[in-house]
Amino acid sequence: MKLVYFDGRGLAETSRLILALVNEKYEDFRYPMKIIDWSTHNIVKTEFDKDKNDGKLTMSLNRLPYLEDNGTIISQSKAIERYLARKHKLMGSTEEEAAVIDSLCEYVRDFKDDYKRTKQKHMSNNEKDKLKLWFTEYLVEKLALFENLLSKDTGYSVNNSNSLADVVLFSFITEFFDDKESVAKATQNTPKLNEIINRMRKDENIQTWLNKRPDSQF
Repeated sequence: MKLVYFDGRGLAETSRLILALVNEKYEDFRYPMKIIDWSTHNIVKTEFDKDKNDGKLTMSLNRLPYLEDNGTIISQSKAIERYLARKHKLMGSTEEEAAVIDSLCEYVRDFKDDYKRTKQKHMSNNEKDKLKLWFTEYLVEKLALFENLLSKDTGYSVNNSNSLADVVLFSFITEFFDDKESVAKATQNTPKLNEIINRMRKDENIQTWLNKRPDSQF
């Protein structure tokens, strides 16, 4: 199995966390890149550009990440995550549980998309104080509602076993935001969510990955 991405966390890190959790061996292939100016997408990625021009990335439409498993190329980060989750029994024990797990992950995608739009708007207008309101108002409200969807008194998102939703939530809360202090404050009144995050953080396989993974610019 080979997971191909740039030398960063970004769209591949949730898949890496899944593979870490289940202790799956794979090749973590990373194209080197140098970020000159992130805001203008001025990035030097010579090796990637060469492989793209040589037609080596056509099976993923010249995009990353992609996963190669048993000769099959799987592209699109969310499709990769769901594939790995199904393969490693992280989609619940019934079709109903799988659907709930999928829906929880889609809510997280909604939260991320809203944050990206809000950040772009306020940072372009130099309104950092207004961006703070996203954490203190929007995120607090949404996570309070989201708390109702999580399993009660189990420490897991769905039923009583690890799932893709647990990994996605851990990645979202601990990895996605630059402003760690604000997101921590936003989760002060979500005990079920915090229990999931703390349990995942203490997992031996997750700890091993977090301690050994390469430092990166994003």
